[in-house]
Amino acid sequence: MEILFIFLLFATLAFWWYSTVSRETAIRFAREACNRIGVQLLDETVSLNKLRLQRTNRGHMGIARWYTFEFSASGIDRRSGSVNLIGDKLLDMHLDVDVEELPR
Repeated sequence: MEILFIFLLFATLAFWWYSTVSRETAIRFAREACNRIGVQLLDETVSLNKLRLQRTNRGHMGIARWYTFEFSASGIDRRSGSVNLIGDKLLDMHLDVDVEELPR
């Protein structure tokens, strides 16, 4: 029984650690994308939207995380974006912005 408790404790700590690393990676990707197109990442943070097991391109199982964030092109409007990761690997990113609306 004690071994099971120790295993569960270790698994919980490992999940928490990898979640923290993944969140920091998502923030970095969101910040870089916003800087690249010249918009402001609002609140300098992301929010976990979805979590599930998913196969990688090589067929291994991994934990896929979908994060959402908000950004602004003018400082007044709020637009949404998303980052999809497996571990620290970027799978997909979307920013809700039209090319005509980007600052010049």
